[in-house]
Amino acid sequence: MTADDADSPAPEAPRAKRLVVESAVVATVALAWGAWLLRVWRMPKRLPFDTRSDATLISAMVKTIQERGWYLSQPRLGAPFGQQFYDFPHGGETFQLFAMKILVMITGDWGLAINLYFFLGFGVLAVVTFVVLRLLRFGPVVAGVGALVYTFMPYHFTHGEMHLWRSTYYSAPLACLLLVWATAWRERFLVASDKKGKGSIQGNLRWPRVGAAVALAVVIAGTETMTTGFTMCLLGSGALVAAIRWREPMRVVGAVLLIAVMGATFGILSYPTLNYYRVYGTNDQAARRLVTESELYSLKITRLVTPQGGHRSPTLSKLGARAQDKSPVRSEGGQALGILGTAGFLGALYAALAGRRRRRDGPELRPYWDRDVLREEAGTLTVLALLFGSVGGISVLLALAGFAQIRVWDRIMLIIAFFATVVVCLWAERFVAWVRGRHARSRPILVAVALAVLAFGLWDGIPPVRKPYAEIEAQHASDRSFVGQIEKVMPDGTAIFQLPVLPFPEEQPPGRMTDYDPLRGYLADDGSLRWSYGSIKGRPAADWQVYLRDHVGPIGALPALLGLGFRGIWVDTYGYTDGGREIRDLQKSIGVEPLRSPDGRFLFFDLRDFRRRTDLSDAQLRAAARTILHVDPPEPTP
Repeated sequence: MTADDADSPAPEAPRAKRLVVESAVVATVALAWGAWLLRVWRMPKRLPFDTRSDATLISAMVKTIQERGWYLSQPRLGAPFGQQFYDFPHGGETFQLFAMKILVMITGDWGLAINLYFFLGFGVLAVVTFVVLRLLRFGPVVAGVGALVYTFMPYHFTHGEMHLWRSTYYSAPLACLLLVWATAWRERFLVASDKKGKGSIQGNLRWPRVGAAVALAVVIAGTETMTTGFTMCLLGSGALVAAIRWREPMRVVGAVLLIAVMGATFGILSYPTLNYYRVYGTNDQAARRLVTESELYSLKITRLVTPQGGHRSPTLSKLGARAQDKSPVRSEGGQALGILGTAGFLGALYAALAGRRRRRDGPELRPYWDRDVLREEAGTLTVLALLFGSVGGISVLLALAGFAQIRVWDRIMLIIAFFATVVVCLWAERFVAWVRGRHARSRPILVAVALAVLAFGLWDGIPPVRKPYAEIEAQHASDRSFVGQIEKVMPDGTAIFQLPVLPFPEEQPPGRMTDYDPLRGYLADDGSLRWSYGSIKGRPAADWQVYLRDHVGPIGALPALLGLGFRGIWVDTYGYTDGGREIRDLQKSIGVEPLRSPDGRFLFFDLRDFRRRTDLSDAQLRAAARTILHVDPPEPTP
């Protein structure tokens, strides 16, 4: 739309009933394509299809929700003191965790709940994106194609179930809608946007729109922490740019109010962690981010515009891999916008740098559906996102100012990708108008083009990142068989000490282990065993294990372990690089033959016979725990 088109009829607003039907169609297509990509008919329904390290952590959180009702406390992990999860906060993901709790209650199975959450996320994300595009007055076909391509970006499968709270990114389109509304607050929130003076605010607000904006701010702040941080930064900077450009400070006031709503929501939902800090003090070791991590996980323009490694086209896959080969700052995968997204991204940059709106004596007021307005908003917010997220960008300054916890700035690409989608949709509108103006029977042409664009956009990505399903099932079958053997010979409530000692969370593991591998025993058990792994590092309940590893060793600590209540030792042989010497020495000291997992990886030593041979009383063993490991054993249960 040009400046001469300000009086043109507004694009049709979607009606509620029609919007429901359209959304159902989009959701069906998204779920069908997601089912085909995952091959759900072959999928192990009750086992997460993603076995990467963080997927194991997510699995443990969801199993704890199933057993305990929430994820913050699990007495069966971190034995003998239990796991308290407060130092690894997820307050910003509260709404997602609550949705997972509902799925767990319905299914009664943590693995099935995880798979359902990820699978249903295709439909949820597609519908949310579609509705946002329709609210921006795009037609149903244009909005549908845009929503589906956005849903199946490489980001979705790169993060997968490993980053389950990030990979269903429906808060990002909502954030973009809020940013569009806030950037041009007069046109979006006032009944008569050209009304000036004392009455411009009072009695002139679109209260339903204001309420919707506040609701969006609450939903975003309780859904995903990173998107919350990105949105707050873009709200403030976008409003500041607009206020300077149009000489209208009220734009900043509206943005500040929305930021305040988001901050208050995030603070309320983070109360359990904040209260835990108040009582026990902060923890400088768990989930504490370095300033430089904002660069290590920063946005890279080269990753935005080059293909993702693993692309369906071998040629494009090699091109994407070459662009990152031996890069000292690789950042995360999943940043690729795809060919359509890259075109839209370049179009957004052009709109920001060559926009046709110019500042006059005051704000240039346009209808809120004006396409020039939307195009320039998309461009401005894209540039701001680049300034914050790119390598060495404003994000590093924010980290220096104390906001280092928001470190994965590459994920701001979700906002960039949405605005790239908006630009492509604007081009699609022009193409539709051009075809209709030249062909009396334009529908078959437009349908064919829409299907071709959709097919190309869905092809221009990556398949799910996963092991073969048979390998996943074999791994879990081995774990379950082995843990089942332990459950048969050990009484309920048995505490098992796990070797090698691996601090929790986020620790580089030794040997061939991957992070969170010690949770595999917990995930395979029936609820009758207790495991030493899982206490948050930086707290006394966990630090004694590091002292054992670094100063005492498992053999010297055997009496102390008995005094702490452990009656078995689990050994992950993948964690040793000495050819098994330490394990053989441990076996010789204990004097029993271990149980061995079917795949040969794990060993279990029953300490009960060794306990009898020590001829030490419970009091003496408890004293050994204090003397050797400098830790007070918990009081024995009656």
